[in-house]
Amino acid sequence: MHIRFQTPHQYFFIYENVKHLLLLWSKEQHRELYIVEEEGDVLNLRYPGETYRELVLEQLEDIFFQRLETEDDQFRAAFAASFSHRDRLYGAYYPIRQGESGPVEQLYFFEIRGQKIVEIPDDEYEDVAQTFFETFPEYIGR
Repeated sequence: MHIRFQTPHQYFFIYENVKHLLLLWSKEQHRELYIVEEEGDVLNLRYPGETYRELVLEQLEDIFFQRLETEDDQFRAAFAASFSHRDRLYGAYYPIRQGESGPVEQLYFFEIRGQKIVEIPDDEYEDVAQTFFETFPEYIGR
């Protein structure tokens, strides 16, 4: 059995070591947030309550969606996960491609400072990425 939502805007992310699913309905300007709990190969969606929903969305509002630029491209990106490295908070982001879904093929890492993201110096980037993959090994090989 497969369950589908009537919106293409579905974002899975990990925030403060909790897995979440964010659903957006553009026309209605409506957002729903669920906690994702894994039991074997089953994913359970649990509504966390309005207070929790509002708190998480408020904390992530300014950093969840970003416009990123590489040497070759500009694109929209979504928040994938938050994690700590050397007592600092970092975020992983993945490109959002219109009409595409599937495994994440590329991640970009930034330091989170308050309500903004900051580029990581080149000499620290590899260590930050390594910490991410050690923290979230499920992203390896996807």
